[in-house]
Amino acid sequence: MNPVFYASQAGAMLDSDVLTGGGTDDTAALQAVLDRAPALGGVHLIVDGAARVTGLTVYGNTTIACPNQSCGFYLADGADRAILRNAHPSDGEILDRNITLTGGTYNGNAAHQVHHTDDNWMVTGMDFFGVEHLSVRHVIIRDQRTFAVFVSNFRHVFMEDVRVLLDAIIQFGNQDGLHFCGPGRFLTLRDIQGTSWDDFIALNADDGHTYYTETGELAAKDWPHVSFGPITDVLIDGVTLDGAAQGIRFLSRTSLIDRVIVRNVIGTYTSFGFFMDPFWEKGGNFGTITIENVDLRALSPNFDYMPNFLFALGGHHRRLTLRNITNIDACDTRRVIYIEDDAQIDDLRVDGFYVSEGPDTPPGASQIVVHGQVDHMTLHGVDMRRPTGAAPAGALVEVIARDAPHGIRRLTLDGVAAEGLACLLRLSGGTIDVLQVDDATRRACGEIVREEGGTVGVQ
Repeated sequence: MNPVFYASQAGAMLDSDVLTGGGTDDTAALQAVLDRAPALGGVHLIVDGAARVTGLTVYGNTTIACPNQSCGFYLADGADRAILRNAHPSDGEILDRNITLTGGTYNGNAAHQVHHTDDNWMVTGMDFFGVEHLSVRHVIIRDQRTFAVFVSNFRHVFMEDVRVLLDAIIQFGNQDGLHFCGPGRFLTLRDIQGTSWDDFIALNADDGHTYYTETGELAAKDWPHVSFGPITDVLIDGVTLDGAAQGIRFLSRTSLIDRVIVRNVIGTYTSFGFFMDPFWEKGGNFGTITIENVDLRALSPNFDYMPNFLFALGGHHRRLTLRNITNIDACDTRRVIYIEDDAQIDDLRVDGFYVSEGPDTPPGASQIVVHGQVDHMTLHGVDMRRPTGAAPAGALVEVIARDAPHGIRRLTLDGVAAEGLACLLRLSGGTIDVLQVDDATRRACGEIVREEGGTVGVQ
């Protein structure tokens, strides 16, 4: 068991406030305790008050515990670095292990920090580059200048009951929530709540810091210690967005994102719910991903990404399952599922899909829009409703593929009920090679297919 140290008994004055700052700079006193970890085999630091700091370095086998939310850290004006950073950041080896943070508030004082330093360090709430067995529980992260938590090159990361709260919003300031870069394996996130002015959660196997060389190979830009590689074996269970600009992003160019389950996502957002693509670059490597139990409500105005969407899919996907997806009273004509030009999806299954337009929803939207190529698409258990008495408008699925072989090779509609649509399927370009429709679907909508430039093969 690691020796226990109380901040109040180790020279820290703890006369600050986690919301407003002020007080004595306690950095030296707290860092002196943390620096003892290598010699002692680890330390357990109890921060029994509020400390103003200029940034702390954490070694392996360290626990930092705060008894309540009034305890924790306030980043001093002009500190321009993370509140916490692991001692041996690495984009290759994993050098720091067994770091635990529990309880308390970590305030990044965003309004008084730079976005990034001259050597291109992003000013985050927490940096962990090259870590194994990282646990963050019952923590509030407030007013981060950029990412609330930035983790890269990791194994066995567990976060539970984490709140990301923004009082000082800096528009277009990359005030993301939880950001993970590959390589990484075994990530569990449970009960994550709050807001962000960019991605709330990001799984970025190949981040925006990567680029293609003249020979077509992927390389890293000059973000210190940030790596790229596959991200696999991920469970995200329980996400609540509170007006977040963007929801959950999956970003891959060549590195695999695989064996991922995301479930129980609720709340409000403005720009997008889920974005899974190569970030306007070529590539994209997505394996088996399941997303289920989603009820996100769009807010207006949207600040980015036009047209808006709940899901956008680009790159290559082996198997994507969307289950129990709800879209109610949209404030605009955003697409619920948008399959981008570069998408190549082997198997897309949507099982449980409820869309209900409200009286203020602009009519005429297509709920699922296909620009790319889908080999097999199955829509099962669809309930699509428009206001009673409204003129028929819109479609369930629209194919707007521009070039062969874009479109859908085989589309199966099973248990689809649609009210007030102009048609179930609209083809503005591209093809549906094989269409399989059950009897219940045929009874639900008089016009199944409207060909306006595309074609349907076998029906």
